[in-house]
Amino acid sequence: MQIKKAKTQGFCFGVAITLKKAEETVASHESVTTLGHIVHNPQMVASFEEKGLRNAHSVDEVEGGTLFVRAHGLPVEVFEKAAQKGMTIVDATCPMVTKIHVQAEKLRADGYKIVVVGDPNHPEVKGTLSHVPGAWSIQTPEDIDALPRASKVGVVVQSTWSGAGFTEIVQKLSSKYYEVRAVNTICTDTHNRQSEAAQLAKEVEVMVVVGGKTSANTKHLADLAATQGARSYHIEGPEELQPQWFENVRVAGLMSGASTPGWLVDQVEAQMEALSRRAS
Repeated sequence: MQIKKAKTQGFCFGVAITLKKAEETVASHESVTTLGHIVHNPQMVASFEEKGLRNAHSVDEVEGGTLFVRAHGLPVEVFEKAAQKGMTIVDATCPMVTKIHVQAEKLRADGYKIVVVGDPNHPEVKGTLSHVPGAWSIQTPEDIDALPRASKVGVVVQSTWSGAGFTEIVQKLSSKYYEVRAVNTICTDTHNRQSEAAQLAKEVEVMVVVGGKTSANTKHLADLAATQGARSYHIEGPEELQPQWFENVRVAGLMSGASTPGWLVDQVEAQMEALSRRAS
């Protein structure tokens, strides 16, 4: 069985920056806590827990020490509460996420009603909404039907959102509102991976996408591959691979989400090769 790997593998630059800062922070600070897992990858989460990085659900659970802000960022009020508690704050918010905050604030300053496209329960979107209080949060074109009237709307989007989905939403907003100004804040890495997934899925019979089950960008990749005709499997590690997935398969595809380390992709590739040899 031939295995075709996507060109873009391993961590995106934002995750790489966050993990480097986390390594430095854990080594130089005592009692370091992050709100939510540092990345959506169980192997990396376990690795940092062993190094002493604690995870909490709320800043209310933490007394003193250092608050490490992961790539998704945090709502403004969390930063304020941590500062009030005298915590040291190490901000490792991804630059692409910070860009969304800046663009949303600029649009609001220019008089636009803000629309944030993305999952309202995702930490990144929660952070963005905190920068533009009163903004509307939507996920689908159907959500637009329930939006109130406005003279003009400004649109930003979750950095890991589907490009095609964002385009469809902007088109519908443009048919409802007199003036729509949309800023495509989907990050370059996400865009590249989605493009590769769409193309690679047309060239293979089976697509394996490696990444945390809670990773939005990985889920989008697996879903996108499925729409292009390939049987798509979203896994977190090589132990999830099943021999029957590759029976009579001549060409399989392999790619990863933005929070997936390269060494894990290599392990999955080796296991795919082993299962293929057994099948033959």
